Amino acid sequence: MKNYLFRYCPYVVGLVVLFILMVLKLKFKLSFNNIEGLESVFESIIGFLSIVIGFYSAFYGMIISMTKSKFMTELRNSKYKDDLPRLLISSLMFSFITLIITILMQVLVHYKNPYITYVYYTWGYLLGIVITYALQTSLLSISMVFYSEPTEKKTKTIKI
Repeated sequence: MKNYLFRYCPYVVGLVVLFILMVLKLKFKLSFNNIEGLESVFESIIGFLSIVIGFYSAFYGMIISMTKSKFMTELRNSKYKDDLPRLLISSLMFSFITLIITILMQVLVHYKNPYITYVYYTWGYLLGIVITYALQTSLLSISMVFYSEPTEKKTKTIKI
């Protein structure tokens, strides 16, 4: 059950963000064309996504350079061996797609067209997915580093 929740959580969070955007539009008449400061939000999200993409790119390089290390051997034998590649690939793909749509939204926000609303909703859905994937990947990376050893660590007592 926990694996099921972990796997589908990004899509659920994306739907929650989509729902929030729809409620803002229907109840409060707030959308991409009248929210003050939305362009600043777009700029911040572009910066965030660029950092996330850079992190994943650097992480891939680190993984490649460590293929024969003890860490990678332990990773291949750990319960996270299939989860990390799936998360990294999905997160990287969704990050690039969201980055492209965010850049498009910076331009489209100045036009009034009913189809732009669908792009806006898609952007919100993808943003929820990307943020959740970034959090999950960070948590999984921390878990791999601290909890992936197949044997239990023994603690030494130091006499003073």
